[in-house]
Amino acid sequence: MTTTKSEEITPAELLETFKGRSLKSIVIFTVAVHLVVLVATSGSYLFKSGGEDTSKLSESERMDIAVREATASLRDIAEKHGVKAQDLSSRFTDGKPKASAAAPAPEAASGDTDSAEPEKPKSEIEKEIEKVEAGPALPGVEDEDLFK
Repeated sequence: MTTTKSEEITPAELLETFKGRSLKSIVIFTVAVHLVVLVATSGSYLFKSGGEDTSKLSESERMDIAVREATASLRDIAEKHGVKAQDLSSRFTDGKPKASAAAPAPEAASGDTDSAEPEKPKSEIEKEIEKVEAGPALPGVEDEDLFK
């Protein structure tokens, strides 16, 4: 494997290619490239955030804008998860999840013994679950203040 003179590159030859360029032009080029990349990647954010100036609006107008944005967000979430938007918004207004249709009727839960269907005998697992056993002994509470 022999190399000819034309294939060999020495460090001196590499320095000659950069000899005519100044540090100033390299820094300006680097800053310009960074600015272009920054503006290109954040352009959509700047476009969206440069919307309405709500500082001069009254409180009721700002509230209306917030309600519209929240409603649009709720619709998007409901469509994403396949739920009705009304059901989703009612969960937020009630503060509680809706009762499922499989919940027992209040009459059956009241404990009436003269119902038409007799209770099924409990299985061994249900009996084991209902057992209440004493837990481990807890140490006594001392009146000593730990932070003194």
